Amino acid sequence: MSRTFLSKSLGIMRIKNKTNVSTRTEYYMYGTHAVLAAAKNSNREIKKIFCLPRFADEFKNKLKNHDVEIVQNDFIIKKVGKDQPHQGVIALVNSVFKNSIDELKFFPTKDRVVILDQISDPQNIGAIIRSAAAFNIDKIILPKDNAPDENASIAKAASGCLELVQIAKVTNIKQTIETLKNKGFWIAGLDSKGQNNLKEIVDIDKVAVIIGSEGKGMRKLTSESCDFLIKIPISEQVESLNASNAASIIFHLLNLHYI
Repeated sequence: MSRTFLSKSLGIMRIKNKTNVSTRTEYYMYGTHAVLAAAKNSNREIKKIFCLPRFADEFKNKLKNHDVEIVQNDFIIKKVGKDQPHQGVIALVNSVFKNSIDELKFFPTKDRVVILDQISDPQNIGAIIRSAAAFNIDKIILPKDNAPDENASIAKAASGCLELVQIAKVTNIKQTIETLKNKGFWIAGLDSKGQNNLKEIVDIDKVAVIIGSEGKGMRKLTSESCDFLIKIPISEQVESLNASNAASIIFHLLNLHYI
């Protein structure tokens, strides 16, 4: 069911708003899955790849179109830190995060978008990116403030899936929500006190799902901009789900009705 149809039936009007931008970053990505996936991404700028001597043949064979330099472990530790699971390979890359929602590619009919509000943990963000890619959701929006720029921890947790998802950082989430509504999206926020059921959104053509942190949830202004406040029914003995676990449940349900 489209937003146009529902909007007409409910007499809803939307005003266009302009979306702002964030900045790109350069960093050292680490880990086999992350680096190999980045090397396959034509939109990813890789400045240099470094690997340990014992992995030289393997990575030079897999990364024939890239400049691979053999280095010692001390070099890698200096670049990414002592305790990082680098698996013998790192790459100096530029971020692929988008600078504006206008850079995202939207589908004309059915589409899915994820907005992360107040989620600042890179591990959670990376896990959500991985789940989104697994369930054919390819657009994620983050706030410019209170969310990290693209970094090695996100890339590692996403396990290569960072290259499969479009991600934009925006200055104003509320304005971004209005922009999405103008594109025909209905906004469903995840809320432990929500009154709407997950089944209420599965047949809507265009849905943007907002996920807040398990502690703070969505911000008030974000919550007030939602068309639906969705609650995932769980045992009364459990207070809440981790944000990435909740995301996987919602993504799976939306994917079943999307493909």
